[in-house]
Amino acid sequence: MTDDKGAGLLGHATAVLTGQHHVPRNQASRAAALLARQALEDVVCGLCDSWGITDPRVNMRSRLIMMRHLGDGAAADLAATAWWGLSGACHHHAYELTPTPDEIQNLIDQVTRLAALSANTVQGGDGS
Repeated sequence: MTDDKGAGLLGHATAVLTGQHHVPRNQASRAAALLARQALEDVVCGLCDSWGITDPRVNMRSRLIMMRHLGDGAAADLAATAWWGLSGACHHHAYELTPTPDEIQNLIDQVTRLAALSANTVQGGDGS
């Protein structure tokens, strides 16, 4: 179920970036970043659930650290890079430029790769 939800969110994020969903142009990048970050969090939570980490009080930073110790280091790096990039893109700061659609699409692609890796890990049982 999480995979379907995550894929749906990533699809919506891409649709926002490409103008298929009607979002004001100056807000499309941030809206897509929010959707992609939620998809990323769903993927990471699904991985943590597969390792038995189900406490809802565990925050995303802690989950990313657990990914490094319980899972694949490459997947952990991909997740951390995507999460920090998307988190920065979601927050408006007066002194920063709005992220470009290409930057957000790159982060969406990272989340898509992570989702594929996590699907193989969860289905294959390879948690080491």
